Amino acid sequence: MSTFPHKIPRKLVLAATLTSSCITAFANSIQEPSITPEVLAESGLKAAINYPGLAFLCSLEQPLKQAGSRSKTSSKRTLTDEERIDRAARSYVKPTQVFDNLYFVGNRSVASWILETSEGLILIDAMNSNNQAENIIVKGMHELGLDPENIRYLVITHAHGDHYGGQEYLVSKFAPKVVMSDRDWSELEKPVQEINNPKWGKAPSRDVTVNDGDHITLGDTTLELYVTPGHTLGTLSMIMPLRDGDDTHYGALWGGTGLNFGPQVERIKLYANSAERLRALGEEKGVDVFLSNHPTRDNSIERIHALTERKIGTKHPFVDDNALSAFELLRDCSMAQAIKVEHYQQRLKDNS
Repeated sequence: MSTFPHKIPRKLVLAATLTSSCITAFANSIQEPSITPEVLAESGLKAAINYPGLAFLCSLEQPLKQAGSRSKTSSKRTLTDEERIDRAARSYVKPTQVFDNLYFVGNRSVASWILETSEGLILIDAMNSNNQAENIIVKGMHELGLDPENIRYLVITHAHGDHYGGQEYLVSKFAPKVVMSDRDWSELEKPVQEINNPKWGKAPSRDVTVNDGDHITLGDTTLELYVTPGHTLGTLSMIMPLRDGDDTHYGALWGGTGLNFGPQVERIKLYANSAERLRALGEEKGVDVFLSNHPTRDNSIERIHALTERKIGTKHPFVDDNALSAFELLRDCSMAQAIKVEHYQQRLKDNS
């Protein structure tokens, strides 16, 4: 049975209070004059040395740019069959069972994760297009012995088409319920979205709306959902139980990584606050696995390779006692970017 509570459980209210105080403490700490963008960026990089795929957030040399909003009808050279085959080969990642109840199907650019429960499958994200949904997600599921007819929910982390673009194929073939936050459903309902790209598939129509602290319970598994605004204003991040034999670990999936909305100081700070909140929640819940929906960001490609060489009784390559350090980088480096932009804007004001 699946549930979507209308009221956030008391334990989650308490968690929100706790994490709110952590965010306030962090915000107060960076008011010290000695806390420069460079100091914060260095702090983030040191904290998350095991997650080099996130280091791009810490680069202060390049200006933050807003990703272009391109029309679906904008001109673009069509790839030849040979180019398309070559590109697919270079981006290929083998479908993999990562934990007893978690599977990776995706490519080097973008991931879909499958959480297996006793009453069906929860698919997290749908890649760029119907073609990828059919030939990467569904084909990968068949290779892994999973039946796509058992997909009960498609959870979309945020309103960018590299995560929802294959939903049309999946919904028409297998009829999962499509889950997204209210804020990002509203974004997709606008005539023009903040970011668009002609390679993305059709956006979904509003189906299941979730709010911060809601959860999906399907059979023996509960997926906790948190609205972590920043990358989009309704980005969903989540915490999930992961089984490895007799051991249970907890994974935190960060729903949106880049600062692709330009030099918007308050929004960058929102992103930093979201990262700190999820770090605090992860600490409370014992999270020891960090996941992303882009496999180069969480080192999934390297860790998947390490799985193939894992010996019985050895530590799981995805399990990291310092997994929450990834959120320290996300927090510190995004705040470094915010302060850098503030300093630049203040100089412009002083010189005007």
